[in-house]
Amino acid sequence: MKKQYLAYLMPLIAFLVFLLDSQLSTLLINWAPGSMMISSHILLMVAIFLSFQLPLIYNIVLFSIMGLVYDLYYFGILGIFITLLPLVVYLIYYFYQNLPFKTITNHIILVVILFIFKFFSFALARLFLLTNLSMFIFVFNDLMPTLVFNSILLLLLQPLLKSLFGITNKT
Repeated sequence: MKKQYLAYLMPLIAFLVFLLDSQLSTLLINWAPGSMMISSHILLMVAIFLSFQLPLIYNIVLFSIMGLVYDLYYFGILGIFITLLPLVVYLIYYFYQNLPFKTITNHIILVVILFIFKFFSFALARLFLLTNLSMFIFVFNDLMPTLVFNSILLLLLQPLLKSLFGITNKT
């Protein structure tokens, strides 16, 4: 997709990916055994691919708005995701200043970003008394399954996202 069109279409794409994430997460939680919670984070995968297509300021504003929608949709209070999503976008830009855009690099960055995103959202939810889960339950029933699922999902979606955003391995 050309960069000139991407700037106009990205808010719509981000909103559709947000809806897909929420529906897929609900489906996965219902299918998961026991008290395991698996969350889909395709929006963060899209953020990784956008880091090469759009300016940092545009992405921070876009993901701040997505954080606002995320906070209102899931929690009903502002603060957690409106803070974390722009921070994650900035970290993606920071990591890619010195790293090449390759499959393994994307995978490592996704795992690091997901860990930061999930851990700090859990910590802030505990701070705001939105959850009373212990750290042990969070790590083994939420964080680990989410990291494994999204790692596999990135491996499956990477060719599609590369073609969508027009990223090639040519020099």
